[in-house]
Amino acid sequence: MALQKWTFSCTPEDSGLRLDQLVAKRTGISRRAAREALKLGGVQVDHKRVRVAGKMIQPGIEIRVAFDAELPAVPTVQIPVVFEDPWLLVVNKPTGIPTQGTWASDRHDLLALIKTQRPELKLFLHHRLDQGTSGLLIFSKDASINAQLTKAFTEHGVRKTYLARVSEPLEACTVDRPIGRLRNAVPGRFGVEGDLMEPKKAITIFRPATTEETTGLPAGNWIIAEPRTGRTHQIRVHLASLGAPVRGDRLYGGENAPELELHAWKLALNHPGTAKEIEFVAPPRWLSR
Repeated sequence: MALQKWTFSCTPEDSGLRLDQLVAKRTGISRRAAREALKLGGVQVDHKRVRVAGKMIQPGIEIRVAFDAELPAVPTVQIPVVFEDPWLLVVNKPTGIPTQGTWASDRHDLLALIKTQRPELKLFLHHRLDQGTSGLLIFSKDASINAQLTKAFTEHGVRKTYLARVSEPLEACTVDRPIGRLRNAVPGRFGVEGDLMEPKKAITIFRPATTEETTGLPAGNWIIAEPRTGRTHQIRVHLASLGAPVRGDRLYGGENAPELELHAWKLALNHPGTAKEIEFVAPPRWLSR
């Protein structure tokens, strides 16, 4: 991982420097790299992304810089739309794309791609998928239902179903184990035991996928996961705690695979605009291979 981060404050000795000059001076990266970091949104001044290379900064102001020399070109992939009406937009997120901007860029993420393709939309984000996870994401398009959809997610009114492939067979079970960030873990990750920071209740129901559910999929141990809470990395952490991490999950000890084999397959909820129950389905990406 080539991501580097710096946090510093502008000093009186820095007065008169352009922002790109200041970033280069205080981080040691080149002026060209500093301008690239600015362009991609990797520079925050007083907690706000700034892209203006010539901006002058007052002493005492905090600056955060994130630069990833291995960041690929800004993706241009078309984001598949699963459903759209006046209130909602539901998409099928490709694997490898973060849901929203990262430290180093707000150009490489799903939200940025959708805004590029549909600049007329103002979208409200209610949940996230890990960068490696593909599948369903739902956005509200209308501020009038934003609070309703937020409440549905907060009060577990949205029913989520995931499909994952693991290395060993897994019997049906329910995992009810709090999840917290592991203190001082590098790279950062979560767990159900050890020195956990602010562990929170987490419940996931697992069962083997049926023959019907795996029709057309590559052979393997496919499981269905239904999270009842919404913690970061919840399914991945709970599966790892069972000794059955997701294939391709390097962070949690999964078997080597080209990518994380975890897919947000179904979403069911009461439509916040019509009150009717509705279910969205995104076919697993492996079906086309």
